[in-house]
Amino acid sequence: MAILNATDVTLSITPTGGSLQAVAHATSASLSMSMDLRDSTTKSSGGWSESLGGLKSWEMSGDAFVEIGSITGADIEELWTTWAAGAAVAVKFGDSGMEYTGNAIINSISIDAGVEENATYSISLTGTGTLAKS
Repeated sequence: MAILNATDVTLSITPTGGSLQAVAHATSASLSMSMDLRDSTTKSSGGWSESLGGLKSWEMSGDAFVEIGSITGADIEELWTTWAAGAAVAVKFGDSGMEYTGNAIINSISIDAGVEENATYSISLTGTGTLAKS
């Protein structure tokens, strides 16, 4: 059994006019998948709620240090431009042994700059369409 080293897991995005690249200086990344349930309770359910699977949805998010300038990876400036465009972008979550890919829309970016702390930001993306596992 091989346990995945979370340090190797990245969140990658295609900024407007760019190619797929990891979020620069990331400190965390997450993927959340969910499914709505459809009520299928009938009179013959014996007083128990019954459900069937419904719509699936997914979200990706991450945190990173703010660095402005020439760096390798998607930085806050590129992500802001992508957010402002409002278009779906290609995203990838994982490492070479476990990857999830799809298209998503950046629905939020927040920047935190505390006194005598590293400036950080958080990004949230909502999937649009299928999430594929490879």
